Amino acid sequence: MLVFFENMTEIKNMRKIFSLFILGGIFILSNSILSKDLSGIYKEYVVQDFETEVFGEENVKAKLGPDFSPEVRISTVFRTPERESEKSLYVELSAEKNQSFQILFKKPWSSKEFVKEFKFHVYANDGGGSLFVLVRDSSLDQKKILLTHFNFSGWKVLSLDITRKVRQDDLVTHKNSELVFLGFLYEAPFERKRGTREVFVIDDILAKTRPKYLLFPGEKALVK
Repeated sequence: MLVFFENMTEIKNMRKIFSLFILGGIFILSNSILSKDLSGIYKEYVVQDFETEVFGEENVKAKLGPDFSPEVRISTVFRTPERESEKSLYVELSAEKNQSFQILFKKPWSSKEFVKEFKFHVYANDGGGSLFVLVRDSSLDQKKILLTHFNFSGWKVLSLDITRKVRQDDLVTHKNSELVFLGFLYEAPFERKRGTREVFVIDDILAKTRPKYLLFPGEKALVK
């Protein structure tokens, strides 16, 4: 009888181990399928690559007069090593022209899809300023979102997730609202040492989007 009970205990333990193994496999498989479904719904678009459009003083909006305007132009020298780029947006300002300003697109980029994030290829010379992204969301309000502080030197690829930073729901039934990328806001440091200058370069800008109100398998798989 003792041998029988020992065998029964071993059988129960084996059943528990087998059940845990099956449940673990199902959990891993479901997560794998869900992640594939989520990754497959997103598409990547080029917002601006600076290859064809002309940028200059006409794109700059600042409080001070033209004598204090930064140098804004298209460059063929500074190019991101991450992509096959031929041109980029070059911005330079000296200590004597230290001020905040906007760089606005002549033709703002817009999307009626849900925009998850933007990706930027940016060069800086550790100048100390800050760069914000200017967008208009479904509330029709213009919002500024911090992209980076220029406390680094060289090229960086910066990802900006805007999921919880702007409104993208359609406020009016059956009317698709747009998210509009207007341009950039540069905020200068409070003071800059005489004789110094700040240089930053913006190359290819990409957006990751998906259709709005998309349902996925599983009650917790709705992406808002």
